[in-house]
Amino acid sequence: MTKNLTRRNFVAAAGAAAAALAAVGCSPETKVEETDAAGEQSSEQPEAPIRDAELNPNAAGEWKPVQCWTSCGGKCLLQAYVEDGIIGRIKTDDIYEDTLETFQNRGCPRGRSMRSMHAGTERMKYPMKRKHWQPGGGDNVNGDLRGVDEWERISWDEAYDLIAQEMKRIYEEYGPRSVLHTTFPRTTMRSMLLNPMGGCTVFDMCDSYGTYHHYAGNMGHAFNGGEPGRNANNDRLDLLKSEYIVMEGGNPAWCSGGTPMLHFKRAKDAGAQFVYIGPDYNATASLMDAKWIHILPGSDTAFLLAVAYEMLRLDEEQGGIIDWDFLDKYSVGFDADHMPEDMTVDENIKDYILGKYDDTPKTPEWAAPLCGAEPEDMTWLAEVLGKDHAVAWIWGYTASRCFGAENLPQIQETIACMGGHHGKPGHSAGAQYHFFSGNDGADLVEFGDAYPEGHAPELPASTVDDNILENQEFSAITTGEYDWFGAVVDYSNGKSAVVPSERRTIDIRMIVADFGNPLVVRCNTNEGIKAFRKVDFVLTQALVFTPTAQYSDIVLPVATSWEDENGDDYHLNQQNRETLMWQQFGVVAAPYECKTDREMNMEIGRRLGLDIDALYPYTGKEMHLYRLINATVTADDGVTKEKLLTLTQEDIDKYGIRDVEPQEGRVTLDEMMRTGIYHVPRKEGDNLGWIGYKDFIDDPEGHPLGTNSGKFELYCQPKAQIYEDLGWQREDNKVKPYANYLVPEFFGAAETDPVEAKKTYPIQLFNGHYLRRSHSAFDASGYMREAFASPVFMSRADAEERGIQTGDWVRLFNDAGEVVRQASIMDTMMPGVANHMHGSWFELDEDGVSINGGTNMLTDSRTPCGTQQGFNTTLVQIEKYTKQDIQPDAERAVIMPDGIEE
Repeated sequence: MTKNLTRRNFVAAAGAAAAALAAVGCSPETKVEETDAAGEQSSEQPEAPIRDAELNPNAAGEWKPVQCWTSCGGKCLLQAYVEDGIIGRIKTDDIYEDTLETFQNRGCPRGRSMRSMHAGTERMKYPMKRKHWQPGGGDNVNGDLRGVDEWERISWDEAYDLIAQEMKRIYEEYGPRSVLHTTFPRTTMRSMLLNPMGGCTVFDMCDSYGTYHHYAGNMGHAFNGGEPGRNANNDRLDLLKSEYIVMEGGNPAWCSGGTPMLHFKRAKDAGAQFVYIGPDYNATASLMDAKWIHILPGSDTAFLLAVAYEMLRLDEEQGGIIDWDFLDKYSVGFDADHMPEDMTVDENIKDYILGKYDDTPKTPEWAAPLCGAEPEDMTWLAEVLGKDHAVAWIWGYTASRCFGAENLPQIQETIACMGGHHGKPGHSAGAQYHFFSGNDGADLVEFGDAYPEGHAPELPASTVDDNILENQEFSAITTGEYDWFGAVVDYSNGKSAVVPSERRTIDIRMIVADFGNPLVVRCNTNEGIKAFRKVDFVLTQALVFTPTAQYSDIVLPVATSWEDENGDDYHLNQQNRETLMWQQFGVVAAPYECKTDREMNMEIGRRLGLDIDALYPYTGKEMHLYRLINATVTADDGVTKEKLLTLTQEDIDKYGIRDVEPQEGRVTLDEMMRTGIYHVPRKEGDNLGWIGYKDFIDDPEGHPLGTNSGKFELYCQPKAQIYEDLGWQREDNKVKPYANYLVPEFFGAAETDPVEAKKTYPIQLFNGHYLRRSHSAFDASGYMREAFASPVFMSRADAEERGIQTGDWVRLFNDAGEVVRQASIMDTMMPGVANHMHGSWFELDEDGVSINGGTNMLTDSRTPCGTQQGFNTTLVQIEKYTKQDIQPDAERAVIMPDGIEE
């Protein structure tokens, strides 16, 4: 396709083709809502075209909206063509014309491949038990055979009985602390099974947000809307007003495939110049024709300290760089004259940058050896981030998933305040990822509760307060000890409540993995294998035979939301800021013996003696409908919340919905069932826009931030206190109340000194998100394996030094482990850096080497200073693999249970 082919003229070209077909009677009827004479669009939802017979008007099938049930972040619309109970094709959003007012929510390759996950040969088919495991603990376990044992097919009744029998024994003998739930609290097994049994030990999720996880809200960074960082940036229409869009880390073209890149592309077309800061010139930077400032992973704090130094220098020399009025009115702690009342250290960030405390000014020349950037690029960026430029500064969480990045959120906020980039059109600064990438702000349309008003069941709470940091999750099982720190992040306001840490003992006897793939996505897979082999019982529910399932004792096959209308509603929050997507459930029958999570939980619960009727007062079908019935949409005034759904008595009778009354809304239930989408139309100048922090900037007294001072805290005493309370402060590398530079440690190397560590392992890995996978999902999909090879991306300089060419198999190794991947040689990768894609499953050969990647085969369990996981600070050596006899992923069969007849 040529560069001149845009989304709009592609749609126009398709329309012309349809018109040509219409001449011979082959075009379906369509209807698109037109704008009025003034070019404005009504807030009423446009009527969607009927396209059930898109390719064949005489076909008996029907297009039905279905869920994209993974969590890549795009939040896109999928439609399945269902005929005779079979899904024949998948398409995405073509409901409305693709306009600025109501953009199409188009799926990425992952969503479009979901038919292969539904009907793939790698699908789990029936309950299975590891052959040499029996309940009762002790010699019955044969834990050393986990991962290599044979499997036997069992009936559902036998599976339920075995699970309930072993759960009862473990709870009675060892108590609820002995049960580790490795997945999210939003899954229903924790609330419907484990909590009624007394609760369980849980993990503290810190892998996504890195150093934002525990203190960003304390310093004033927006930490609400259910996601860290959300609402800090401006919405997609305001993005069009930015002169510069500076992207620090991240790659939404691959990570949040779908709509987000459309927003950025439109900003580029409107004249914004893009800047990309990171170790490689990735797909997003390339598409946006961005200026590339190359820096090493995890070195952002040093880089930004030098940028701040240059802002101070340039402002003194020429003026017009630093917004001193903004700093004075909206922040504390920048200099000695603006310190917060709770300060305990007589230091500030300005004097630190100038070198007052350590005789080391944080100049570009100081930072260059640490970060790998060119000094002139730091000076250039300092000018760009000056107050007179309308800048949208967007950072991904990838840079905060590094050791040594403890102060990164604070230096980012410091520079944002220095440039005054909050609360006004075209100016913004904050983290973005997932479905709000490129379109920040409070939701204009959102689902409601899954119960009728006043009818939510009172579910029992856990009696256990054990909360294990993800880095220590596996070592806590193998050693019986972990650091309990009692940190609780309240995402509604971002404040962290931390109690002093203590070293606790724990005896985990049962692991529950009812969602996700913890052996793949958690740090230190090698320790994870030891942990899984140590316990009495591992229960996994899975769609496909994941590595976590491989190391389990009983594996239950899960039905997808396409296959049962009474399934649980985890991950069904299919919406972005302006669009809500509804899915029909149970559009096809569940294959083989697959069952929903809900049905499994209910049957196990009955055998445990739980009151299932009290725990599940409504069917899954009803709960899905209640979420839609309770959905709200923001009115044209930008304030009032209206009901989204019109519900008639006929609807109530037709669908058997209990405990609700008819209501008036924007769209009918039949329309949502047919189209699966509601989009709030936007236009320039409406009341539905979003500018981050605008209320605070307009009225700091009336709308203070949720910090101790009510302002941005560039000196934040609670932040430093958190690290004191956690017991992770080190005198030689101490976290200050302001953003000081910290020397990083690295995964995979015994040496803690980075210079010495890099002598042995000179290549630093980072784990980019990749179109083949959503986290670890899709890695078994034959479609996705064929489309995306998942190589290790290397610089040409490093490859030539090692005699490596594109397509060669190479070994990546360090003190933690070894993996084998094909190499892809890049001219757009910094020397000394490689990209080993996030989420790849491990597959061990007879020597314990992973031949299918396995990112966390190369990480360990250390937590040198902070609560984050340092995925992107992993050191390895890369060498050409001598055997060169491994089949590519697409040609190699996915591991299936041994001993089961297919």
